Amino acid sequence: MSDPALIVVLVSALGGQGGGVLSDWLVAAARAQGFPAQATSIPGVAQRTGATTYLFEVWPQKNADKDPATRPVFSIYPAAGAVDLQVSFEPTEASRALMNGFIGPNTTLITASQRTFSTSEKLLPGDGTIPLTPVLEALEACAGHLNIIDIASAARNERCHPNAVMFGVIAACGVLPFSVENCRDAVAGSGVAVEANLAGFDAGAKLPSLSVEDTETPKEKFALPPAYFKEAVTALPEPVQAMAGHGVCHLCDYQDEAYANRYLSYLQGIVALDSTAQEYVLSVAVARRLAAWMAFEDVIRVAQLKTRPGRFARIREELSIGDDVPMTVHDYLKPGREEILGLLPKGFTGKFRSNTDGGVALKIKTSGPVGFGLMKLLASLKSWRPHSARFACELEMISKWLAAVKQAAANDYELACKIADLAVWARGYGETRAQGFEQLERALGASPDMVVASLAAAHAVPETV
Repeated sequence: MSDPALIVVLVSALGGQGGGVLSDWLVAAARAQGFPAQATSIPGVAQRTGATTYLFEVWPQKNADKDPATRPVFSIYPAAGAVDLQVSFEPTEASRALMNGFIGPNTTLITASQRTFSTSEKLLPGDGTIPLTPVLEALEACAGHLNIIDIASAARNERCHPNAVMFGVIAACGVLPFSVENCRDAVAGSGVAVEANLAGFDAGAKLPSLSVEDTETPKEKFALPPAYFKEAVTALPEPVQAMAGHGVCHLCDYQDEAYANRYLSYLQGIVALDSTAQEYVLSVAVARRLAAWMAFEDVIRVAQLKTRPGRFARIREELSIGDDVPMTVHDYLKPGREEILGLLPKGFTGKFRSNTDGGVALKIKTSGPVGFGLMKLLASLKSWRPHSARFACELEMISKWLAAVKQAAANDYELACKIADLAVWARGYGETRAQGFEQLERALGASPDMVVASLAAAHAVPETV
């Protein structure tokens, strides 16, 4: 009989996903059956420098640690090419493990299918997300066996944390020297949320593996415009209708019907310069960017979103708690000087974007009547928004942007499309938005090369991803 080989499991988990508890369960299950085992953790900072990783090693020979001659020596850091099971709660963290050499033909890889976007992806204007399909294809090509699991849905259905579901998947994958029942006993013996965790464990042990094709980014879902806008939307070219209708629906919710009509008026001016031969690419781009820009985030919008019906029910669902459990919700706000001054009349236009400061830190108990009432009062200022300095400033910049798009469309369609995409700089709030507006002003008044350079800067993916 050949000598047993050390079994190495590497777990990559983000903060709050229960990686530490999962490693404790693994150790408890191994030692309860007499298998020598050890777990260590290597802290990371979410996805800035990588997830926190947990190294679990088990010697598949019972009571080997009782005899000094057969006692195994464990490591505190994984070695490239020596990981038998890689577990990732996030697929791009699995790709980081691949980059570090931990995934090879002898490695079984289990990864969640859901993305948790990294800081680098969120920093980019527009859509900075990494396409998932190429990542999974690379993992499938390099790993000995790939399991893609819908962890989030199972955890939500069983009202448990993702680590319980993941433990069930690990127990059922056949890599460990102990049985599913041994793992289940470890969960029960922990004494923490036993009923919910066991339900999650059992669900994980039965979860089927998804294919790479099943995890492709779903197609965009467009909201339908209100009925009284149907005629105006259907009068637009067919390729533009879905995006325009979605924009109308969004702006009716954001402001009112008059504001949505203004959006359609702006869009019709672009459509008039477009054509079927160009497949209305420019018009669709403007419809998307314009709707997002016109729904700029201000303190009124924040208050509106935080007082929406059903918000507290959604929070309870995310926390997996019933209506019988007391819940307190505090919202932390920090409106800056320019955001507060932006609510003043139009005469203050242009003055509130300079000399930004750290803002006023507020902690409001929105689950209580006073805090909720204050938020509701602020949300009621929606009718005042068109008279505010911030509103005038935003529409002035929108007019400059649309004028530049129209001017370019008369001579250079491709350049017009690039100028339309410059609207990605109209993002965020406070200092971020002020800097974006400065970038926009420079690009709109400069040469085509400046437009291209500005877009390149907007879409450059940092090397830290």
